[in-house]
Amino acid sequence: MITGDGTLSRFLHLPDHLDSEITGPAFSPDGRRLYFSSQRGRDGRSRAGMAFEVSGPFRR
Repeated sequence: MITGDGTLSRFLHLPDHLDSEITGPAFSPDGRRLYFSSQRGRDGRSRAGMAFEVSGPFRR
């Protein structure tokens, strides 16, 4: 995440998903929920992906 003053800050960390990557982040139309996927999930296999929802509020 980049703050208003340009500072980089960690927003999200999935410690059990070491062989995966976060993909497809998207906000709901009202901006209150963030959706994303862990491409290979916890076990690193291509068919083990997982989807997540994070509730806000988020600043715009």
